[in-house]
Amino acid sequence: MRRRQGIEKGTRLCVWVVLSLSFLASASVICGQYPSQSQIGKDGTAVLLEDYANLPLSSPTHGGASKSPVNMNGQLGRVTSMCSEPADASMSSTRFFVNDQSGNLYILDKQTKKFTPYLNFAQLFPKFVSDNGNTMGIVSITFDPGYAKNGKFYTVHVEKPDMEGSAVPTNAQVPTLNLRDYATTPAINPPAGPTHLESVLIEWTDANVRNSTFEGTARELLRTGFDRNHPMADLLFNPFVRRGQDDYGNLYISVGDGAQGETPGPGHTLPQQLNALVGKILRITPDTKLRTTDVLGANGRYRIPSSGADPNPFVSVAGARGEIFAYGFRNPHRMTWDTVSNTLLVDDIGLHEWEEIDIVRKGGNYGYAEREGDEQLFVSDAGRTGSLMNPPIPFPEKDRLTVNGLADPVTPLYPAAVYSHLDGDSIANGFVYRGKLMPQLRGKYVFNDMTNGRLFYVDLSEMIATRGERNKHAQIHELQIMYKGPAGNDTSAVKRRMFDIVAEAYARKGGLPAQDRVLPGAAATTTGWKDEEHRQPKTDSDGIAYGGGRADVRMAIGGDAELYVLSKSDGMIRRMIGVVTPSLVSK
Repeated sequence: MRRRQGIEKGTRLCVWVVLSLSFLASASVICGQYPSQSQIGKDGTAVLLEDYANLPLSSPTHGGASKSPVNMNGQLGRVTSMCSEPADASMSSTRFFVNDQSGNLYILDKQTKKFTPYLNFAQLFPKFVSDNGNTMGIVSITFDPGYAKNGKFYTVHVEKPDMEGSAVPTNAQVPTLNLRDYATTPAINPPAGPTHLESVLIEWTDANVRNSTFEGTARELLRTGFDRNHPMADLLFNPFVRRGQDDYGNLYISVGDGAQGETPGPGHTLPQQLNALVGKILRITPDTKLRTTDVLGANGRYRIPSSGADPNPFVSVAGARGEIFAYGFRNPHRMTWDTVSNTLLVDDIGLHEWEEIDIVRKGGNYGYAEREGDEQLFVSDAGRTGSLMNPPIPFPEKDRLTVNGLADPVTPLYPAAVYSHLDGDSIANGFVYRGKLMPQLRGKYVFNDMTNGRLFYVDLSEMIATRGERNKHAQIHELQIMYKGPAGNDTSAVKRRMFDIVAEAYARKGGLPAQDRVLPGAAATTTGWKDEEHRQPKTDSDGIAYGGGRADVRMAIGGDAELYVLSKSDGMIRRMIGVVTPSLVSK
């Protein structure tokens, strides 16, 4: 890989690009340098938001279900995902599956809004941990395309291997879980860097998908080691294919870099190494009987697409992991597949400067940890990008990355949309809207920043048109919020910030944050710690202070293609129910 010492350090100042903010019309923008001010503006469009469901209170667990009182100083209900079963499943129209990363996978009844515990991971897995950071615990869930008939679904959770006890789950409190044939798999650890934690991918088979209890088996598919953060993350099946087609039954898995890419030393290059699973999008076939000519994974629990018209891109590269579909990511914690355009999108959380939405291509290199946004990244100097170095370092004349195992240097693919840490702190996730309640947003990718809770949209067609080229991005717009008050109270819509909605609900439910903030946790863009080289704001784009802490907001989509907003700090789920036109909302 190209190192800092191999780069000519010019003393001339980099050219700063003035960004044109066209809020009422679509436009591509150039973001090759770090901006001096916010790039995202409001065009007046606002979504109507109302309370939908209130999670049971919970606290992080460590090695078993917590019997202690809920910690009211922390997040009150750590909801990170909510999803519907496939449309052909008998109960899909009446319920959601919701995970609280502290330990419970719930079934949420759409009519009564009641949460019923379905699987308690803290009870099942003796080494389960959800108190080691924001990304621990239950991470994600997805359903097999044949779920309605075979009852299969998949989850990812985190374990701490050096804890006492067995890594084999226990059914002492869930006797309907049959563990007779369960066996753990050897962890696939990266070739460099420490491995203090493990991500575990489980295939569950529920014998009866028509009730709210689990009755069936579990099978461990894959176990990957990582250091301290950014675990195996999201799971997804291709919604376009049908049985008999090459990609049918293939599971896409996003895997974070374990925080190694930002760490100087031998682990820094792991996202670029084809012999490591971290910092990648993987593709495997859980059903080993589906295409028997494909290569078996090393643990014998899955196959690697390696034959037919659509094999994985590196199955023939010596020393490479055949599971890899795309590479060069930091924390690609959420993916979505647009069901109209056949576009796979991934949200990659950045280090200190840029947050990315990437369009995933088979075999694509997305640059990390040598690139962030459109800039070169220097982790040996506090993780700065080239334009923020002192003096600024010009971008290399030849944009090439050397990848071990590949004969020729690779030009990385760049984000389809990007925003700086002047506008947020950590990209959450989103979906291309195809529902009925908000026709003005159809064909738009609706997403949000995790920590300050700002909601955004970007036109999908503009993102596709960027073609992974550097300095070519779709314009992001902020969605304002008209909130219909706490459930059961005022039903008139009032213009609000998501951060404030969460903070008020947190206080209403008895939350007790640290003295200097209104929500638990901390983030540069809301709590405002100082950095002499690069000061982060603690106010929004209008100069109004947030008040400190993390809203911890994510998005979800229902089987009807309508959008929901999930917030961990107050343990709430809210629903988008309409759009207010620009003329009705002050800017």
